[in-house]
Amino acid sequence: MKIVRVHIILLVCTLLLTGCWDRYELEDRANILALAIDLAEGNDRGDVTHRDGDFPKGQKDILYKVTAQVALPGKIKLGPEGGGGQGSEKTAWILETYGHTIKDAMSNLQQQLAEKLYLGHLQIIVVSDEIAKKGISDISEFLKRDYEVRRTAWMVINKKDAAKVLRAAPPLETVPALYLADTLDNAVRFGKLPREYIGNFWIDVSDKGIDPVLPGVKVMENDRIMVDGIVYFRGEKMVGLSSPIEIGAFMDMKEGASGGYPISVSLDDKSVYMIQTQERNSNINVTVKNGAPSATIDVEIDAILEEAIDVTVSGDKINQIEKVANKKMEEVSSEFIKQLQEQGADVLGLGARIRAKFGTYWDEEVKTDEKWSEIYKDIEIKVTFNYTIRRTGMSWE
Repeated sequence: MKIVRVHIILLVCTLLLTGCWDRYELEDRANILALAIDLAEGNDRGDVTHRDGDFPKGQKDILYKVTAQVALPGKIKLGPEGGGGQGSEKTAWILETYGHTIKDAMSNLQQQLAEKLYLGHLQIIVVSDEIAKKGISDISEFLKRDYEVRRTAWMVINKKDAAKVLRAAPPLETVPALYLADTLDNAVRFGKLPREYIGNFWIDVSDKGIDPVLPGVKVMENDRIMVDGIVYFRGEKMVGLSSPIEIGAFMDMKEGASGGYPISVSLDDKSVYMIQTQERNSNINVTVKNGAPSATIDVEIDAILEEAIDVTVSGDKINQIEKVANKKMEEVSSEFIKQLQEQGADVLGLGARIRAKFGTYWDEEVKTDEKWSEIYKDIEIKVTFNYTIRRTGMSWE
């Protein structure tokens, strides 16, 4: 028995003293911080995974240009030093590669590097709207299969040239990928953007009765990156882009988060009032009557009057401002919903609510996302806003 005990102890010790058999030193990894994916023109530009021109017909016609931003170990500083128009050149390495699939392109990229590609620090994936309109299912499949990719990474859509985003050099951050990720994270924190990380996007794609959204971005003068709207999808195909004010309407109707966008209100040709949203609460109700679904969205908003130009503020004026603000946001929201219905993009998740509340109707009349998309185009959706101005701020006379 003593011998058995000794052997058991030794066996346990061997398990506890085991080293990291698959470890990689930081210097031995090519840490990719961002990827930009564009459509490329031309013939086959890589033969790592296949012979030249050997891809199947159809897929052969697709050629991706993948731009990777690779961190340089020891070069990324903790402060803004190194920015001001040249941050990306000093702290990250920009590489381009091509492939008929994303995996094909990454294999071609690995062929150019001595270090192992590592996606565990991937912050953002920028996709051109040209690809998004064709569908991003193959991009999603590659990212989902790679266990290194974090579900809290961002995927964003940029008009035309996605690689341009990675070459931007904001002066407040040494690495554009980190700057853009911080921009999106802070927009979520301030209630100006939905928390639609890539993991949330995949959940919405796979769930019945709801379509996903992604942030749309735009590079301004090569040193600023602006959130240009939200891109709404039908499945995994982009079908439209909202305006910035419609982001606020979407957040008001669906998210109910604190903070939000300011809106301007005018009672006559001279006065201008700026209202800042502080708190909002949305109540979405769905019903099915005589086989016809419908929805009502009631939005309650607590706001402050931050600025009044060329006018004095009184109790009567506040009531008028609230009514005008209600009407304005009801019109913006209704117009936005009309655009969504025309494209069959149920980003508010009304179908998911009907499926949960009226399961029998869904199972007998709807059954699939495709059928719901057609029904959704014709349902009645009524939106009402109720602004309450809690306090006033500065007046400019």
